[in-house]
This record gives sequence, C-alpha cells and structure tokens, in this order.
Amino acid sequence: MIAAIDAALNRRAIVYAACGVSLALGFFFIFVWSPLPWGWHGIDFYYEIALSLARGNPFPTMHLVWGYAYFLAGVYRLFGDRPWVPLCIQAVANASIPLMLYHLVRLEMSERVAVMSALVVGLFSFNTVYVSTQASDAMCTVLVVATILTFALGRARHQGWWFAASGLLAAVSFQFRPNLILFPFFAAAGDLGLPPRSAKKVGHLLVFIAAFLLVGAPWVIRNYQWSGLFVPASTHGGVQLWFGSLQYGPYRDNWFYNPRAAFENPPIDYSSVDQLPVIVTGHVQPCAGIATARVRLTYWTNRDPTQRQLAADPDARGEFIMTLPAQEAPTAVSYFFDVWSTADGQPTHASTPPGGASNPLLCVISRDHLGDLDVAGDALDIFDIVRLVRYVSWHETLRFTDRLDLDRDGRITEADLRRAAGLLADVQTPAWGVILDPVSQIHADEQSATLQFRDGSSLSIPRRWSETITDLVVLGPTAQSLVSRSRTFASLHKPDPAIDASRGAPCLELEHVGVNRVLYRRQPHEMRRYLALAIDNIRHNPVAYLSASVERAGRVFIIEGSTDRRTAAQFGGGRAIYRAARAASIVYLTLAFAGLILAIARGMHVFVVLMPIVYVPLTICFLLINARYSTTVQPFVFVFVAVALVELSDRWSARRSSSRTASGRMTMASGRK
Repeated sequence: MIAAIDAALNRRAIVYAACGVSLALGFFFIFVWSPLPWGWHGIDFYYEIALSLARGNPFPTMHLVWGYAYFLAGVYRLFGDRPWVPLCIQAVANASIPLMLYHLVRLEMSERVAVMSALVVGLFSFNTVYVSTQASDAMCTVLVVATILTFALGRARHQGWWFAASGLLAAVSFQFRPNLILFPFFAAAGDLGLPPRSAKKVGHLLVFIAAFLLVGAPWVIRNYQWSGLFVPASTHGGVQLWFGSLQYGPYRDNWFYNPRAAFENPPIDYSSVDQLPVIVTGHVQPCAGIATARVRLTYWTNRDPTQRQLAADPDARGEFIMTLPAQEAPTAVSYFFDVWSTADGQPTHASTPPGGASNPLLCVISRDHLGDLDVAGDALDIFDIVRLVRYVSWHETLRFTDRLDLDRDGRITEADLRRAAGLLADVQTPAWGVILDPVSQIHADEQSATLQFRDGSSLSIPRRWSETITDLVVLGPTAQSLVSRSRTFASLHKPDPAIDASRGAPCLELEHVGVNRVLYRRQPHEMRRYLALAIDNIRHNPVAYLSASVERAGRVFIIEGSTDRRTAAQFGGGRAIYRAARAASIVYLTLAFAGLILAIARGMHVFVVLMPIVYVPLTICFLLINARYSTTVQPFVFVFVAVALVELSDRWSARRSSSRTASGRMTMASGRK
C-alpha cells in the first residue's frame, strides 16, 4: 500500500485524476445532493441582481462588489435564466485548482508534495461544495489560486509580465471579495522583505501594484460617480465591523444577544451625508390615478424657517424624486407633501402626513451618530426620557420644559416621565389614545438612575453621562425598543376635525416617503453609522474585543454549527453535517500546522503559499467571521497538510524498509548457521 502511494506521488497522472474527481464531486453537489441549505439561487441576492444586470439595468448597490454579479449576468445573458449553467461553470473552474496548485507547489517545494497537494484539494476542498450555490466564494478561490501561481512564476522567472498578470487577477479577485483590496500591497511588502533585494525586483512589484490599481479603478470610479463619495471597497465593511465588535465574551457565538445591539437603529430619521444635495423620494399609490397625479413638496429647516416648495410628476410606476440643496450639519428638515389627482372627473387633494404643515415629517442632517439628533427639539425620544429621569432624580436643568409637560399641569413631574415612556413604548397608537404606563419603578442613587419596566426591562443612566446614547445600559424588550423610537411633538396633539376629514382620500396618501433613502445616499450613511457604533463598542471594552479578534483569527478555519436559528442555518441533517465539518476542519488544520513546522525545518520555500493564509485572518478577524471565508485560502492550507502527509508516508516507508532489511539480515544469519 505504502509502495503504491510512493509510486503515485511520482506520477503527474494523479494530478489530472484529482481534477476529474473535483469535477465529479462538483456535479454531484449541484445535481444530486448538497449540504448547503441555500439551493441553486444562493445568498446575498446575487441571483436577483444578476438577472437585473442581464436585462440591461445598472449595478444597483455598493453593499456588494460587482465581480460575481457580472459573472452571473453574463451567463444569464447568454443562456437564459438557468441557474445550473453558472454552477457548472463554477464546477469546471474549481476543477482547475488541483492542477494550478500542483504547478505552484512544484515550483516552491517538491514534486511529491505538489502531487499530494493536488490530490488532497481534489478530494477534500470545501470549495467544491460551494460550487453548488450562487455565492462568490467558489470563483473567488479559483482567482486567488491563479493570482498566487502567477505571482510565484514571476518571482521564479523574473519576468514582469507574470507580475502584471498576477496584479490583474488580484484586481478581479478583489471584485469578488472586498477584503482582498489590500492583498497586493501585503504581498509586495512581504516580498520586498526577502532577499535578494534589487531594483529589478522593485520594478516587478511596481508592475504588480500598477496592474492591480488599473483593473480595480473602475469600481472606485463608478462608486464616486454614483454616490459622489470615495468608497474603495464596499459599504458592507461598516456593518461587518459592528457585528464583530459585538461578538465578545458571552456573545462570542451570536451578536444578536448583546444588549448593545439595541443601538443599531437611531431614534430619529437622519442622514450623515451633508456634503451633497438631499434626495427626497416617495411613491404614489396606483389607486390614486398615477397618470393625473401631481406632487408638491413643502420644506423648511430650523436654520431657515422660510417654506420652500418643489414639484414633481411621478413616473409610470408612481415613483418620484426631488432634490434639495445640501444642508449644513446639524440641520433639522421639516417637510410634507400635497398630492392632487383627478378621479372620475373630480379633482381630489390630500396631504402626507395628514395635517401638512401642522404635523410635518422630520429628518435631521447630522454626523453626530451617537448624540442627540433632535437638534431643534421637534421630537420626543430617548434623550428626553433620559433628561426627565435626571431631572426627577437629581433636579438637573431641563430643556424644552414647555414641550415635556406632557400632562399639561404646568410642571415637570414623574407623571410626565411615565407619559413619555408610554408614548414611545406604544408608537403604533395615536398619542391621544395611548393609556399605557410601562414604568414599574424609578430608582436613583449617586452613581446612576434606573428605570424599571413592567416586563422586567431596565434602562440605566449613569450620573456621569457624556450625552451619547451608547452610555445607556438597556436590558430587555421594552427598554431596548425605546432607544430607536420617537414621535414629533406636533403629532402628540389631536388633529383638527377638518384635517382629519382629509383622510377621505386615502389613495392620495404617499407611500415610502423619506430623505436620502436612495441606495447611493443610504449605503454610505449606514457605513458611517455602523463604523461609529463599532468604534464606540471597541472603546467600551477594548481588551475583550482584541481577545475576541485574536480568537476569531483561528476560528475562521473552524466550522462551528449551532442549534440556535439566529446563529447558524438550520436544515435537515444539519447537526450531523456541522459536526462532521467541524471534525474535518480541526483535523486538516492540525495537520497543516504540523506541515508548516516540517516545511520550515526542511528549508522549503513557504512565503508564497503562506501569504494568503496569513492575510485573510488578519483582515477579517476584526469583523463578523464565518468559516465560509476560509475557502478562499483552503487550497494553500492543504499544501501544508500535504507536507505532513508526505512526511508520514516517507517515515512509514523508511520504517518498513528498515524492518525488511533487519529481517533479511536475520534470515542470512540463520542460513549461515
């Protein structure tokens, strides 16, 4: 058996057999059975985006990079809506990995390790499973292996065009996985640190970087043209960092359960994009008679109370868009709409919201993501509750006392605090119909004040408060809901009967109205907000976050399942599959570590193979991690697994050979006797 393995490791035919096995397994996972629960359509809405692109629509987001979506779109444009076609292309591309890995390892290490690497990756690569679903991982892995191979060829042959090809492939890889944006700089810096050092080597690395920048530039240019902002990778990094900043200590497995997750949504609608014009959008209901509908926007700000108006005609789908001048932060923008239409020959009119100028909508332009967004005192929100608690507990100065005298008895008391809490706890009911008092008790001492709610929730307010929302400690459903809710003070008053009668034309009330909700405004804003929340989380507990990041750097290679539906996808046989995958990932990671030690001890060249293994954990351990991300570098991990397996094979062969030699000597000695 060992002799057969030794013989196989010296035959290149094994490499091609490994490619064939990889292809067969890929087709099996596509057409017969796959452990992935997502099916052919995959995740991250790539399927829907690709179909839209295939119909000629522009790329709609900055949340994802565009490489994989355009790959799918090209296939759908040629072959129609047949998801199995791009999956088969993925399987074929993935089957080239054993061959590419063979050439890479043969160049850097040895023939026997190269053959073993091809065999292991062909049989056991998790990437072969991912060819069965529409996710960027499968194609990204192929591109990364090709990038490393061409980089190694450039180093070995001292030819600039190999470096140019590697830079091009690195740029395309980055369009499939945004965390690869810094990889060329990481690789170049590492290579510069190794001998020999020469001007020619520097020139080749500059070619490598230049090719990457040239091919990657269109994505950055497109983002700037679309949004007016510099977004080099994707806006998704902000939320991923926020997720990661919540994953520490007892919340290591699921950020959902961290109480600080309650701060995700702001209490007041706002936008931090203050350097660009404000975009107002909405939708006219079909029953309003879109063909005859006319929309007028009236707005004013706390800086300029002059009412200004803009008009728009909705398009065939009833959608309209208006542009306001850029607003200096912080600015509160109040606005409402009037809609006119003709139904059955009769003109009709309605305001959104009902009441118009007496009950306007509110949006704030501000970069103060964690502070009080209610810059003009227009809304009742969590900051008002905090100030009421501080006033009741420690008699601190209170702003807007006339507005916070909610029971209209001429003074501020605990009754106003309870009323404010009830109004925010029950935002679905009109203010004049709210009778809920969710507060059970208020406790205060010299260090903090705590608002206890009837459902067991609590809101704790430190005496020393920086006036940021994240300094609050919110536990339980009611407390956590209050931090993301508000009501305008104008909406607290019962409407005039004449205004209420305007609801007789409900079809004319607009839908989905808002400020800066178009993706090219909303996504950069969300990125900024999540970054601010993440940095604040890290500031609150930097040691725990750093410790969790170090742990995640290793866990990225380990598959962990869970029975918690909020933690891991649940599907038939999922528990057994998760356990098997976890055991397999631990085994191969252990072998890889042993192989790395052996490779260094044997004087093998490990730099090129080790680069991606080090880079990926370093660039994602600070974020929400998933073992799926390790598929990009798993082929390189398998190289060190192969080193360990070849070493075991060699030692076993040596032991067998030694045993046979000793047995032969004993036989010869016996014959002499």
